[in-house]
Amino acid sequence: MSLLDSLRSGVKLADKITKPLQATVTYEREMGSDGYGSFTYASPVSLRAVVDFARKQVRTPQGELTVTRATITLLDVAAIVAATGGEGIGNNDRFTLPDGDSGPILDISGFIDAGTGHPIATDVMIG
Repeated sequence: MSLLDSLRSGVKLADKITKPLQATVTYEREMGSDGYGSFTYASPVSLRAVVDFARKQVRTPQGELTVTRATITLLDVAAIVAATGGEGIGNNDRFTLPDGDSGPILDISGFIDAGTGHPIATDVMIG
């Protein structure tokens, strides 16, 4: 068993063990913009995720220092691939937290699986 196989198995196990702790978040994929500069989104999809409301300092893609509202940890790789059409989560996509709040995506991180090209697990920090 390779290190990559061990990591995949570990994330699947973490997903299974944390299912009772995972909340439902709503994910909307950005599809483009209308003629007025506003983003348009695909139909919302419900995803299970570990949601941590801890505030953390993070730099935005524009280089600005800001504070997160929450970190969403997505462990179900198959659900993420299905929700994003295999393209991964983008900076202009939108998440809605279980309390109904939403905010801009400040940072996206995850270890990329060399075999699939998709993150093995994804952290999304929102403001």
